[in-house]
Amino acid sequence: MNAKLFAGFVLAVMALGAAPESNGDLPKLQGRWETKVGLRKATVVSIEIKGNAVLATIATPQGRKIQADGELKIDETATPKALDWVKFTTIDGEEVPEMHAIYRLEEGRLYIRSGGFNDDRPTAFDAGEGVWANVLVFQRPAS
Repeated sequence: MNAKLFAGFVLAVMALGAAPESNGDLPKLQGRWETKVGLRKATVVSIEIKGNAVLATIATPQGRKIQADGELKIDETATPKALDWVKFTTIDGEEVPEMHAIYRLEEGRLYIRSGGFNDDRPTAFDAGEGVWANVLVFQRPAS
């Protein structure tokens, strides 16, 4: 009888172990992040992450808002760590091409260096050519 109880306990623990891990970077990425871009750093880029879902908003100084939602996929085993922006569409229903990026979390900041649309993944955190090729430094917004 004790062997059956033990086997049941082991199976229960194994089943619990099959649940998604709560450690790693994904839980740390959850919530809202903001950065400012442009020559005068007047354009606000915000991302809100819930699970793998992302809502991205760009707010210009002229009051224009551009929104898109999609998903992120991360690979913490890659060096540097990899992040893919996938399945994005604008609020008008326009599909946005995938974008490959690298990321790191450091001292409460999220550093992201993206490639261009459908371009190769960057290999370092240095600025490249093009609009999307800068290193963006996101922080949590002030409450």
